[in-house]
Amino acid sequence: MTLRTRLFLALLALALAPTLIFAWYTLVQLRSATSRWYQADVEQALESALETNRAALDRLEALALERADAWALALPGVAADPAQREAMRRGLAEAGLEFAQVYEADVAGWTLAATVVPAGRTLPGVPHLGDALGEALAGDRLVRTPSGVLAAVAPVHDGVLLVTGVRLNPGFWERLAQVREARGFYGRVGILVDLQRQRVWLTIVGLVLAIAAAAALLSRAFAGGMTRPLARLSAALERVQHGGEREPLAETGPRELASLASSFNAMTARLAEAREALLRAEREAAWREVARKLAHELKNPLTPMTLSLHRLRRRVELVPERERAAVRESIAALLEEIANITRLADSFARYARMPDPRLEPLDLADLARACGALHEPERVTLRVACPPPLPVIGDRLLLSRALHNLLLNAIEASADGGEVEVASGATDGLAWVEVRDRGPGLRPDVAARVFEPYVSTKQRGSGLGLSLVRDVATQHRGDVTLADREGGGAVARLSLPLAAGSGDG
Repeated sequence: MTLRTRLFLALLALALAPTLIFAWYTLVQLRSATSRWYQADVEQALESALETNRAALDRLEALALERADAWALALPGVAADPAQREAMRRGLAEAGLEFAQVYEADVAGWTLAATVVPAGRTLPGVPHLGDALGEALAGDRLVRTPSGVLAAVAPVHDGVLLVTGVRLNPGFWERLAQVREARGFYGRVGILVDLQRQRVWLTIVGLVLAIAAAAALLSRAFAGGMTRPLARLSAALERVQHGGEREPLAETGPRELASLASSFNAMTARLAEAREALLRAEREAAWREVARKLAHELKNPLTPMTLSLHRLRRRVELVPERERAAVRESIAALLEEIANITRLADSFARYARMPDPRLEPLDLADLARACGALHEPERVTLRVACPPPLPVIGDRLLLSRALHNLLLNAIEASADGGEVEVASGATDGLAWVEVRDRGPGLRPDVAARVFEPYVSTKQRGSGLGLSLVRDVATQHRGDVTLADREGGGAVARLSLPLAAGSGDG
């Protein structure tokens, strides 16, 4: 699993964990709240109360109808006959009814003719049900008044009705209707609670999914932002591993990643320098080996050739007189060329095996003046301006050889009548000697390679002079540069560290 995937999952978990906990807590609280809004036990209690009231009313209505019908047949003269009235009183007590009434028809409607109540009881506020009898006869023969009276109607004979009933609590029918309405409303509340619970569930699930989607997008963006610099670093490391071209990383982003990129850039820069130094060392080693072999192969035949030419020169007298001058000139020319080849072989040999420096305190300015004094060029003017002192630690022989090479290059590059200048000074803890000429300057095609072995702009020469100068400078922890001079020509500068305890000059 990649680091980006791990970061993505970690950030997503961090975002979703509190969301899921909040959703769970919300659902628990919702369930607790809705359980207080609606309870099935309450609905069952209301249903039981309605069923109980309905059953009691049904029995009471049936009893009232049964007694009314029976007494209408058995006691037709109850309104006038005391004996029948007494029997009805006992029957009312036994049945649990509270009153019996006889209504007679007249032109105005139904008029109350008699009221009978159980023995020993009184009936406060005798109900008058005449206005409701017609409707009852047309229906179920039951009378229900808003004042709480429940009565049954039975015809005795034409124009006479017997009514039996009880008085219920005032407002009984209203309360019963309220209970019935409450039962219906409570049932609807239960359905509404279920619907709301589902709606809230869906809302919370949708919210969680939306938060999860947003968290996934943000986690992906954050993970990508955090791992993208690491991915670039990994790609850069892979390129470095396979020897590809070094590409510096952008030192931006969080401080840690910017510091990592900076360290990587510094590391790859040092690695590139080390690789270049290694390649240069390998090339130099190969060049030195070539120089060693060349010096060996050149010197081997030169000695016998020189001896043979000297023997021939001693025998010139044996040659006819008319040819002696030509033979002497030829032998001299051959000896001169052999001397040139010998010097070339010596330069190869010196480059192939640089001696270890023998360090000692010396004055670089004095050494530059001494080297200038050894050169008395006829074609150019040499001006030396090297005020002492420039104390350094170095090998006098190697430094003299390096300065001689710089002077020879400048003199050979100058035109007849030109001027070569030698100057010295100290800057930023470095002592330096400059050799300036007014020659053609550096050719663009060799400007970057002038210190490589066998690179030369001269028709004659080994191309090792400046390479030797660079090696001497490196041995002394110094540097050498060669650049075009303002106004034409070139300037070579040899720089060495000043000796400890000296200041800039």
